Amino acid sequence: MKVCIGLLLMLYSGWALGQCKMFIVRPFTDPVTEKICSSALLEDVKELYSNIQQAHPDLYRNVSKETFDSSYLNLVHQCSQDLTLLSFVGELNKFLQQLKDSHTFVSVRDLLSYRSFSRHYLPLRLMEQQGEVVVVKAWENIIPSGVQLLSINSTRVSTYLKSAPQFAPIEAIADSAFHLMMPHVTSALMNLSHPNKWNTVVWFDGKDSLSEVVRSPKISKTQQGELFKGEPIEISFERKEGAGILKIASFSPRNIKGFKKKLDQIFKEVTEKPVDKLIIDLRNNTGGYIVLQEYLMSFLVPKNTVYSADYVYKRSPFDRFSQLSKLERKRFVRAAKRFYPNGAISRELDFYNKPFGSLDTVTNNPVLKNKQGLTYWGPCDLLVNELSMSASANFTAWFTERQRGEVIGSPVSGTNGGTFANPYTFYLTNTGLPVSVSTMKINLLSEGQKERPLLPNHWVIPSVEEIKKQVDGVLNFALKH
Repeated sequence: MKVCIGLLLMLYSGWALGQCKMFIVRPFTDPVTEKICSSALLEDVKELYSNIQQAHPDLYRNVSKETFDSSYLNLVHQCSQDLTLLSFVGELNKFLQQLKDSHTFVSVRDLLSYRSFSRHYLPLRLMEQQGEVVVVKAWENIIPSGVQLLSINSTRVSTYLKSAPQFAPIEAIADSAFHLMMPHVTSALMNLSHPNKWNTVVWFDGKDSLSEVVRSPKISKTQQGELFKGEPIEISFERKEGAGILKIASFSPRNIKGFKKKLDQIFKEVTEKPVDKLIIDLRNNTGGYIVLQEYLMSFLVPKNTVYSADYVYKRSPFDRFSQLSKLERKRFVRAAKRFYPNGAISRELDFYNKPFGSLDTVTNNPVLKNKQGLTYWGPCDLLVNELSMSASANFTAWFTERQRGEVIGSPVSGTNGGTFANPYTFYLTNTGLPVSVSTMKINLLSEGQKERPLLPNHWVIPSVEEIKKQVDGVLNFALKH
């Protein structure tokens, strides 16, 4: 044991002198300054490529094999030198972006778990207006809302904004949503590069440039907050100016039954005490369970309405069937055999019995229904933005196709053709980086239909004045529209 400890101390002493690291220990690795040895990076790159080839259900949907392989060779070339973890994530994502699959990605925010014991983090919600980075909201209002953020510790914020594109996910042809992602990435990059308790921040309030030493809390304190991980309340409902406002922060609730029960209660109330208009707010809802997306749909259409989608699967050690426990697999097989050979679950059983590498398309035609058989027949608006992803994007595609109402806000990270889904996360051996890879593709288009981005009927971006007053300009537009 003493020999092992001594060896570790010798290794860390070597690293302190500027040598690269051959293996990563998260608590002791700075993702921005310390370099990882090229040989370790190349092993991880090879592992990444192999796993994606095994798992991804539609690898060349948005990119040719030649272009993808050429991008891989470029990644190998870039990793022929020692890189920091931050630079490595940037190179990985430039490669993965070729797939245009927002579910197959390495999140830059995952780097916050490295050296986290000494890390401070200032949650900031930012937006870009005409090339300027504006603070929408800051932790405990430490930085005023509506000001233009100029620099942090003498580094201009525009530096992080310019490097943000290589760290942002993109879905198919949703280019407008991709560009709107940049301020969200900028916030993470700034915090990664300035993890200290005290940082000098400069901003412009419209009249003067102000410099202030700002205190950032420990990251452990901020991780559970709204500005870091999203709304704490999954579903909320309120009445305002005659409208009912249903906000769904996520389709990945802690309790699926509780989620459905809450929707049942809300739509029962709307049925018994009608509203002039229902406003469904899916802004910042990054997705979740398809069944809950479908459950919400069931309240907006007549009974017995069918929702058709093709699910493209690839049998692999990473697919959802391989991730089931032994007991769950037995339950799945038993349930499928009860319906065999009818229904989508029977076709899934056929797929489950195929060898790894097999591709299959299962058409799913669920009848949309809810427990109480409720339907809301009135007018409806849908609020979305660039962080409306996955199940939220698919809901938007369906909502638009059904012409169920007006879509208000900014472009969604998805298209009318359906998104990738069921991501599996594996960890690269040397760097420990979590990589998300899709294991399913949802196809919503009929033959002959053309894929297009999901753009709102009314593109509404909050003004600086609305931000300063903490007024929800998008919601106000919906209420007055």
